[in-house]
Amino acid sequence: MRSAKLVQRRATPKPDVDLGLPRRAGRHDERALMDVTLSPRGRATIAWIGVALAALVLFQAYHALAPFIWAVILAYILHPLVSSIQRRTRLPRQVITIWLYLVIGLVLAFLFINVTPLLVEQINELQQQTIPRMIGDIQGWIDSAQKNDTRFGSLDPDFVQARLQLLGQQLADLLSTEAVPLLISTFSFAIETFVFLIAAFYLIVYGDKFVMAIRNFLNRRYHREFDGILVEINDTLGAYLRGQMVLFVIMSVCSYIALRILDVDYALSLALATGFLELIPVIGPWTAGTIAVLIALFQPTAPFDWSNSTLAIVVAIVYFTLRQLEDAFVIPLVIGRIVHIHPLLVIFVLVVGTSLGGALGLILAVPIAAVVKIITSYFYGKIMARGQRIVETIPDRPSLRAARDRLPGYTNATVVLLVEPGALDWSDLQLMQEVANAGLEHAVDLEVVTPDGIAATIASAAGLRTVAVPISTPEASIPAVAVAD
Repeated sequence: MRSAKLVQRRATPKPDVDLGLPRRAGRHDERALMDVTLSPRGRATIAWIGVALAALVLFQAYHALAPFIWAVILAYILHPLVSSIQRRTRLPRQVITIWLYLVIGLVLAFLFINVTPLLVEQINELQQQTIPRMIGDIQGWIDSAQKNDTRFGSLDPDFVQARLQLLGQQLADLLSTEAVPLLISTFSFAIETFVFLIAAFYLIVYGDKFVMAIRNFLNRRYHREFDGILVEINDTLGAYLRGQMVLFVIMSVCSYIALRILDVDYALSLALATGFLELIPVIGPWTAGTIAVLIALFQPTAPFDWSNSTLAIVVAIVYFTLRQLEDAFVIPLVIGRIVHIHPLLVIFVLVVGTSLGGALGLILAVPIAAVVKIITSYFYGKIMARGQRIVETIPDRPSLRAARDRLPGYTNATVVLLVEPGALDWSDLQLMQEVANAGLEHAVDLEVVTPDGIAATIASAAGLRTVAVPISTPEASIPAVAVAD
């Protein structure tokens, strides 16, 4: 008896003293804070406010987004490889990502030790010898033209010389500021590299969860369409990025072989520049060819007893041939018909991308334009699509089950379920919930019309829009029809 009283005394909670102040929610009464939910309009308002604030923050801090953008690109490229290794080895993604970091770091270190000194030497030689020699040759050509052609007599030699010297100084300053040792030695570059590596690591490891979080943020009825758009964007960007990497390797190797055979100065630097400029559509390849032709035209000697003019013409033919072979074979096989954008629009987005994001915007302008085109096409189809209204009669339970199975073919349509009296009973609530879930899953707008009170209650309980009508005519079987709005 005493033990029973003791148990009862311990089980009785102590009364709280009400001081009129809110108490801190514990683990068991956290749901009390969520008793009042927001209306759909309130949720939409808060969501749009959050989007506007996020856009404002991104706009104000756009200059600091470059490491994160490069992290997204690296994660996007490495994600398929990490997933493939994980499926075969069952290792954690963190371990695989760290291992890939080590491999890439060793490769970059090897290239840095063996290739960077040669690049720096060629850049210094180009800055100190080639550019002054080119300017001197141009000045000599102008002096000769003034003596032999009266049309050039009006040119002011001092003005031309001042302009050429200014151009040479600008080129020299550009090369000196873009030199690899100076870039790597800056503190800001080291910080951005660290942020880039950390951000890429998290995106590679948890990228799928980030995408699922965005998907779950949307209404369930839009999940299928979100998945379809995501697959199309993924296919486009994946093929584009992987294709650009292949093009970089192919054009760098082929141009290096051709330039070495023709004994053009700075073959390695020109080959790497050719590969990088391939990342810029339309403008990049022509720029690479122009640079190679200028180097061949002004270098001290030419092979095979050719003149510099002959060598420049041959280099131009080689680059033109490589470009044609690339357009005819490499691009269709590697990239395919991915970005269906008019060349004039490509030039426009390149100019806009450069003005907004500099070199990074120049590289990403075309793939971003491709993504914008996919999303714009989706919403354009939504706006221009004609609504379809389908009426299904439900005389019994098997008919409702068959209508549920046909809902995947009615995407974006309005389906009216005419439930006849006595067709359903209380045990069909789970089936009606399956119908409602299928409608949400396939973006079908469902409506139930019935004179049966039980069927109307079941449909309302499943969350479907329901119209209960009284029986005013003899019961008749109404065939299923499809009506276009």
